[in-house]
Amino acid sequence: MSITLSGKISFTPLVDVLEQLRQKKATGTLTVNSGDVKKCIFIKLGQIVFATSTSSHDRLGEILVKTGKLTRENLEYATQLYKKNAGLKKLGAILVENRLLASKDLFGGLKAQVKDIIFSLVLLDKGDFQFEDTFPSDIIQLQFNFQDLIAEIIQRIKQEA
Repeated sequence: MSITLSGKISFTPLVDVLEQLRQKKATGTLTVNSGDVKKCIFIKLGQIVFATSTSSHDRLGEILVKTGKLTRENLEYATQLYKKNAGLKKLGAILVENRLLASKDLFGGLKAQVKDIIFSLVLLDKGDFQFEDTFPSDIIQLQFNFQDLIAEIIQRIKQEA
């Protein structure tokens, strides 16, 4: 079953879109464009499994530095290795292989990255969204309980208010 969904966040809050996709057990990619930033939420059988962003604030390395799991110097070193590899290896793999980061910290960093991206999207009041039933085969699939994730986002909004 193909699901086509698109619109403006100002008319349809993203939480409503995510809930609709969860109820339909949709699989695909929800893309949100706001200004020059593009963020994608990857959904499998109605559950969020990963997210990406073109914003530099949402990069894995920045999240790891912000959470204290990685030093700025180690991030710069790993980034140089990443550029030398011409992007053939993901930054996370380089960090773990060079013992700059433990595997469990990489996993925790990825989950924090996805949560931060979704949190930033829920706060948007302007932008366009589009859901397509295409799902990339090369993404890391994490598991998030939808209700727990939304509850965590609501709690975070209350704390930052």
